[in-house]
Amino acid sequence: MRQVQQADFRSPTNQARADLEEKVTGRAKYVEDLREPPGTAFVATLVSPYSHARLISIDSSKAEKLAGVIAVLDRERLGDLNPMLHTPRYEYMMKGLRPLPDDQPLMVIDKARFDGELVAAVAAEDLRTARKAVELIEASYEPLEPVFDPAGALDASAPLLHENLGTNLLLEDKVEWGDVERGFKDANRIFEETYTSPSMFHHPMENVGGCIIQVLNDEATIWGSTDAPFRDGDKMADFFQLDRDRVRFRAPFVGGHFGAKHVTNSMFAAMFLARKTGRPMKTVPTAAESFRATARHGMVYKARIGVKGDGTLTALAVEMVVDTGAYTTGAVLATHNMVISAWGCYRIPNVRVTAKCVYTNKVPASHTRSTGKFQTTWALESLIDSVARQMGIEPIDFRRKNVLQKGEFVSQGAPHMDADFIDMMEKAAAAIKWDGRSSRGRHVDGGADPGTQPARGRALVLALRSGNFGGGRAYAMAAVDVHGRVKIQHNATEPGQGVYHLIKIIASETLEIPPAQVIVGEPDTATALPFAGVNAQRTTIQLGNAVKNACENLKQELLRVASEIRGGEVSEWRIAQGRLWRAEQSLSFGEIAASIKTLGDNSILKAIGSYSPPPSRSLFGGLDHWAASAAAVELEADPQTGEIKLIQYSMVSDAGKILHYNSAKGQLEGGAIMGISHAFFEETLYQDGQLLNADPFQYRIATMEDMPAAFKTVILENGDGPGPFGSKGISQTSITMVAPAIGNAIFDALGVRIRSVPITPENLLKGMGKI
Repeated sequence: MRQVQQADFRSPTNQARADLEEKVTGRAKYVEDLREPPGTAFVATLVSPYSHARLISIDSSKAEKLAGVIAVLDRERLGDLNPMLHTPRYEYMMKGLRPLPDDQPLMVIDKARFDGELVAAVAAEDLRTARKAVELIEASYEPLEPVFDPAGALDASAPLLHENLGTNLLLEDKVEWGDVERGFKDANRIFEETYTSPSMFHHPMENVGGCIIQVLNDEATIWGSTDAPFRDGDKMADFFQLDRDRVRFRAPFVGGHFGAKHVTNSMFAAMFLARKTGRPMKTVPTAAESFRATARHGMVYKARIGVKGDGTLTALAVEMVVDTGAYTTGAVLATHNMVISAWGCYRIPNVRVTAKCVYTNKVPASHTRSTGKFQTTWALESLIDSVARQMGIEPIDFRRKNVLQKGEFVSQGAPHMDADFIDMMEKAAAAIKWDGRSSRGRHVDGGADPGTQPARGRALVLALRSGNFGGGRAYAMAAVDVHGRVKIQHNATEPGQGVYHLIKIIASETLEIPPAQVIVGEPDTATALPFAGVNAQRTTIQLGNAVKNACENLKQELLRVASEIRGGEVSEWRIAQGRLWRAEQSLSFGEIAASIKTLGDNSILKAIGSYSPPPSRSLFGGLDHWAASAAAVELEADPQTGEIKLIQYSMVSDAGKILHYNSAKGQLEGGAIMGISHAFFEETLYQDGQLLNADPFQYRIATMEDMPAAFKTVILENGDGPGPFGSKGISQTSITMVAPAIGNAIFDALGVRIRSVPITPENLLKGMGKI
């Protein structure tokens, strides 16, 4: 196994990213930068100011009369359109669940169920006029009692969001094996602890919901910011009852997504207005609208865990309540991911995990980076540390005893464990020059009173997730032009993680040509090359293998054509150094592409490649490898102020094979930075029936001053991954570990157990009983 800590910049895999120059010079085009089609109108929206309110009346007549207004959409102007959005079929089909109700309307029909729900939309000649017209719409509401507490939403007396369902319980999920009650009887000690994680916002740099939509002859072209063009194009076609091939989705650069970039209600409204008026429509969402477009699921994790006297885990019973917000959106997958990650990477013979997903009057939650696993990793890794310390066992030794070993059985139908957690723990600890032992009593100035002096604490955590998840068959196409350039067509968007450069490297290495000779196309569903999207850590494995397969097939096409035009058997030709060779005779790719016309064929020299993930045979869906990681942290905690200062942080991830070092390192460190932000700051706050902090000035995220002085990334390579050249998925491994590492290190420093995030100075002082 090779350990990489610093880049070898002589390697072709460490060349500057394909998108780097465009982005740093400002030439990169995002949706808002695109040139509008002639006649484009602008869409502005009116949203509910209440989290729960009945819409008594709406009068848009003044808005319609404003000069420059083209059309208005509200509940009175829907015509014969069924306003109910369809619950994503991939959600429940993936888990074999019964169909769920279509619970979300395009806009408020009877009542608003969250602060920010779409009430009306206006199309006008310019954005200023559209927004002015929105102010003229008169909407009358009857405020209703909201419910924000997910556990409280299950009370019989709680206000109902969807009266037709008769309950705020959306769904339940469960996993169980062994005999849990017997496992507790075998335990010498049983611990019960509860951890919580709040709703939060993804906060991508580019606001959520921007698009341009043009409809000609009932065929729609959508330029949008998304992580999955085919998924979102299909959603549009499904809602408006159009054939899928009549909706074309094109995606320029995406300004970050983290699960937030999907079709929003304002985009559906823009599509309606484009079809109604025959004019192209453009949405330019504000930050406030972006905050109200999507969220991460909140969670309550209540655990009962049994342990033998020697530290062996015997049983784990977990009950979770998952907060989906006002509508289903991403509830099924998020809940299932929490269920299948509730026991982490530990060997526990008897397990029962149940989850109840409930409606609340919060912004509907969707998929988020490492969907569902941030919440459970925070809870489980805090629990493991807590139990170890209460047992009088060093946490690192407790993990060594109970963690799954390489080659061990994990779950029916899933691969055996393919990672060495013990080695990763040792490397994470060594990276911060720590022996892994507890630090209690090591105060910064040598003092002895933990109640007054700043103290250093250290901790280590582990994380496990499926390497890549579902998605169906992925396709890519490789074509050669007369200049010898190879263009790769695909449908993987570039949200900032280096997808285009990944494609360039795979094509370059497979075809043995310089990266500069590879051109990467923009996603466009008109190419008919399906891909599930740059999410669920699937891009390197699924799209990467499809690109590699397309290039391998292109090589065969090149060899076949060379044989036909210059003679010899196909087997006598070979590709090396970017050329085709037969003995001393050689041809460039461009010469082959130009000569194809001599065969009477005017087509482009091209080849299509594909990749199918393994079929779903386990709790984890179609799974071909595990994504394992470890992290260690050292911090300083001030018991007087509650302030926490990160001193150093290390993380270890198994990449299988690094395809581009800077991108891989950036993904891991970017995930950890998001994890720091989640650990210390992020939470959407609701009070008095409203969302309080839905803007960049009040919603605090981490800045450079919050980063540790030393940030160390260790990437392991052993070439055993299922992706191109032995690679694995790593993009979502680092984000989950930061919060529990910090929480455990705070206990190590001060002896205070934090059970909810974010870990603010106020929460720490409350935990110490000082306020």
